[in-house]
Amino acid sequence: MEEWDEIEVPRNVKDIFVEMKNTAELMVDLAYSSILFNEEEMAEEVLELEEYLDLLNYHLMVHAVLAARSPKEAEQITSILHMAHAIDDMSNAAADLAKMVLEGVELHPVITEAILGSEEIIGKIFVSAESILVGKTLEELDLATNTGVWIVAVRRGKRWIFDPDGDFKIFPGDILIGRGTNTSIDYLKEIARGNIKVMGNE
Repeated sequence: MEEWDEIEVPRNVKDIFVEMKNTAELMVDLAYSSILFNEEEMAEEVLELEEYLDLLNYHLMVHAVLAARSPKEAEQITSILHMAHAIDDMSNAAADLAKMVLEGVELHPVITEAILGSEEIIGKIFVSAESILVGKTLEELDLATNTGVWIVAVRRGKRWIFDPDGDFKIFPGDILIGRGTNTSIDYLKEIARGNIKVMGNE
């Protein structure tokens, strides 16, 4: 938990709650893909995010306690805390799946069949300094059209940016979390490594 201490946590209940929801959704996506590809690195990412979500949950409870000034407000905040508890349960389930990957536990055939039946996957894409992606915004790149990959989150150091908008500019060392087919993810990885210098209709 100490490595997350330097991360700036949102300052109010609403923003913390939204951050928790986004973090849990990303954990589920990453856990799903870690199982699909037996990807230990992605599974480890899930466990790191679990620590971050625990930190968010702690701050949410502190802010919630301080925010309640009347019985009515306390009742409203209690509802938020119930939702936060449900999000925490979802993140714990994702972490359990990630631990199964790291421990080499064989999955039940029903789980494997359900996961392999989906055409869409989540990929983790590291951006090198030589990539044509560097210095450009997501709007300029239009990755969904040019590669078939939708960027759902970006990791920059220890900071996560969820659902980045068109103005988001890509830096060297960024880790893009993208949703797409196996082929489209592999294509974007080659672009991000700098192996492909022309993208889409360029």
